[in-house]
Order: sequence, then C-alpha cells, then structure tokens
Amino acid sequence: MLDAHLHVFLTVAEKRNFSRAAEFLNLTQPAISQQIQTLEEYYGAKLFERTNKRVELTQAGHVLVPYAQKIMETHHHALQAVNDLTGQVTGKLTIGASLTIGEYILPKLLANFSGNYPKVEPTVKIGNTEVIAEHMLSGTIDLGLIEGPIHNKHLHVVPFLEDEMLLIVPANHMLNRYTEVEVDDVANETFLLREAGSGTRFAMEELLHDLSIQPKRVIQLGSLQSIKEGVEAGLGISFLSKWTIQKEIQLQSIHPVRIKGVRLKRQFSLLNRKGQFASRAVTEFMRVVQETKWEEEK
Repeated sequence: MLDAHLHVFLTVAEKRNFSRAAEFLNLTQPAISQQIQTLEEYYGAKLFERTNKRVELTQAGHVLVPYAQKIMETHHHALQAVNDLTGQVTGKLTIGASLTIGEYILPKLLANFSGNYPKVEPTVKIGNTEVIAEHMLSGTIDLGLIEGPIHNKHLHVVPFLEDEMLLIVPANHMLNRYTEVEVDDVANETFLLREAGSGTRFAMEELLHDLSIQPKRVIQLGSLQSIKEGVEAGLGISFLSKWTIQKEIQLQSIHPVRIKGVRLKRQFSLLNRKGQFASRAVTEFMRVVQETKWEEEK
C-alpha cells in the first residue's frame, strides 16, 4: 500500500540513513531501498541523494514530506474512526511528555491504560515543554503531558495533577537539619538548573525571581537524574518536583527543605490541539490521566 511506502520515506527522511531507518522499522536495508525506489518510480522523481554515510532529501523529496505527513495522518484518523464505530479501542497512540512527567508520571499512566486497552500501541516522545507544544502544533503527537506554561490560541490545556517544587540539598549539607529555611540561607549557594525551555527550569527561574535571589553561580545540566546526582555529590542545590525525589528521600541521599512562607505549586497538564480529531484511544487515555489517583511515598 502507498501509505506503507510513505511511512518508510518519512522514516528515512528523519533518520537520514537507510540502515538506521531499516533498524527502526525492523526491515532489511534492501527492503527499504526497494520501497524508496518504488516511490521514486511512482512520482517520477528522485527523492534522496545518497552518499556513503547519509542520505539527503532532494528538492522533490522536500516537497513530498508535508504531503506524506498529511496522508499518513489522514489514514491514521480514518482507521481510528472505523475502529471507534465498531466499538474497538485499538491502533496507535503517540504521546508527548515533558521530562519530569515522562520519567516519573507517565509509566504509571501507561500501566493503567494498557491494562484496560491492550490492543492500543503507545509511542512516547520525550522533550521539554516547548518541544512537546511544537509536536502538538505540527500534529506529530496525539496529545501531550506538560509541566510548564503554554500560551497558544491553538492549544487546549487541562490540569490533571498538582505538583510542588522542593529545594533539595546534599545529605551532609549544613541545612539538612531543617525542614524550612530563610531565603538568606540559600542566597549564596550554587544552583543546578535544567536547560532553557524546560518546565522545571521555568518554574525555578520564576521562584528565584520572586525571592529576589540572584545566584552567584549557576550550573546547567541536561536531565533530572544529573541534577539529583549533582546535588548528592555536593555540586550545588536545586529545586525539583516532589514526584521526582521520592526514592532519594527514602534513601536519605538528599534532603528536601522549603523556603519559609513560600510554596511553589504548579500543575501538570494535558495538552491537545483545538479542533484536532480525537480517536477513542486518545479519549480513553485522557480519561485514565484524569482519573488516576496519586499518593506521595512516605
């Protein structure tokens, strides 16, 4: 079928390599080459320039990409519509999640969902809040789960879980005897931050601004795990979601504290595009997200 060939074409266009595309699609490289050749014969144009190490889209290839994406999206919606009509919850579900949610919240949601709807094939794309919003606008994901604020008239944001950012210090830090500290107690500390565009980074910068704290030194790290390990090693202190530090608190490898008189609350939210087709799988996953109960580990 033509849509299968277009799926191969889009995968090669993304991977820029026939071998990686073959591995990703679980096909042989000759099979990939054959399908691309069939497409080139169908359209009467060369779609890729091949070199030893990578492939590049030709002008015709660049022109075809948005049409191929639209065809695949339409086919996906048609399949879902037929399944919905017959009462089946099947097909593919592509979820975008920001890092905190993707690592610490989404696994439980997927377990709850898959237990009830085993015929749905979920795929997850992880990125910071801005990246997930871009995926949602381009239609490359069915819905998103984000931790940062998004203001776009084309997107619909629905909160589903309250979060609190806690200050974490090393286990041997001088503040580890306290549950609450004054602003002045942390003003001269080194702060570990996520990258720009991260919901965690945004929330932390907002809090530092509200507290009139201008860190003398900031170290930027690319993941939540690297920040936690940095705090454990004494590299600095940081603010992280309460949902991400439950195990470390139990192990007493870090110590959480609050700033007196301050509670940094935020919402984890569902994200979808206004007017976007919602399959039964999307609708049911959104229901699972909103109905799942959460308890902090003691």
